[in-house]
Amino acid sequence: MLNREPIKPHHKEADQMNLALKLIIRPIILLFLTTFIFTACGIKSNRGMNQSSPYQKGMFSSVYPLDIPDKGLDTTFAKILIPDQESITGGDGTYSIALPDGRSIFLMGDSYTGPVTHGSRSLSDHMFRNSYILYDKGHVTAMVDALGENTSAAVPPGVTNEHEKWYWPGHGFARENTLYIFQTLMVQGEPGMWGFRYKTTDILEYSLPDITLKSTKTIPFEGSPDVHFGMAVLDDRDYIYIYAQVDVDNGWNPVSEALVARTTIDQLYTDWEYYDGSSWSPRASDAARMEGLSTVPVSSQFTVFKLKDTYVLLTQSKKFNSGEIYTFIADHPQGPWYNKRLIHKIEGQEDPKLFTYNATAHPQFEKDGKILISYNVNHEDFVKQHADVSTYRPRFLWIDTTKIVDRQTGVDP
Repeated sequence: MLNREPIKPHHKEADQMNLALKLIIRPIILLFLTTFIFTACGIKSNRGMNQSSPYQKGMFSSVYPLDIPDKGLDTTFAKILIPDQESITGGDGTYSIALPDGRSIFLMGDSYTGPVTHGSRSLSDHMFRNSYILYDKGHVTAMVDALGENTSAAVPPGVTNEHEKWYWPGHGFARENTLYIFQTLMVQGEPGMWGFRYKTTDILEYSLPDITLKSTKTIPFEGSPDVHFGMAVLDDRDYIYIYAQVDVDNGWNPVSEALVARTTIDQLYTDWEYYDGSSWSPRASDAARMEGLSTVPVSSQFTVFKLKDTYVLLTQSKKFNSGEIYTFIADHPQGPWYNKRLIHKIEGQEDPKLFTYNATAHPQFEKDGKILISYNVNHEDFVKQHADVSTYRPRFLWIDTTKIVDRQTGVDP
């Protein structure tokens, strides 16, 4: 394990302060600038967790306060979420969960916190297997070091070597004073960059608003390790819907499917029902693929959310570096899915060794009838993550919701 100086948690302010001054009234800014360290089950943070506003139930989204680009990437938001210093400065994963008080927590996979100078980072920078980024009105808080220096935001129980066993994020949800994060338990099954293997999914339960870990429990699903539950989660109040991605053929022309289970908040850790194609069964073996998705190989990470009364599934095609991001809609959370739309095609990668993957939606960020989406970027040469940090940072853009829910026939490029 590479060594580095301990993280000194504090507040990101240098490049975005002018922007922050426009977003937050002066008394709150003064409070934010008084930075300090707090500990939530050992997780280091760069400022207090609940300083910007009182905790209010039910505030799950708000209109994004900044101007957004008419087209192309939103580099302003990207620089706020992933700055060059004093927070998470590189990573992938990039799920998000809206919290009841208006904040959002971003769930990142392999991550860096070391400072970036002239677009590069030190080769000695430690890579965390996961991290959290707390976003609050243009301010970000990096959360790592759950069990001590150089440990991730979430560490599997009993694990002391995260190179051998670790968590990569699934999705999650927040309800009232509790945050539920689905973390996939991974192991290094074979040597090399692609030698990781999935074992199971754990649910980490945190108290809100302080984000203190309360419990870690394994999901009740018992079945094939090829079925990865927790890759998308939708809290639809009466039921929580938990989606799985399944690789049927993970070759150059991949074939994958998506399954769904449901449960209540009281039975989240004990009893799930699985959609069998026509009804709900208590037997995991009865789970059937959701209809309407067969023309697009669903990526390892995807998102299911609601736009008003319409269910939306967003996925990037898992075909390597296709750059195609699709949405489907449905009248029910289990489908059938229809209205396939190619909402974005990633073009013009300047480096042929760059690849993109695992687009996700962030519908709590809304402006002018558009919602925020992201996709991850990586490089075939691992060292490039240090020499050019842009090769390992997510990209963000805004999608007009009418492109998603407009029920015209065909695929809209």
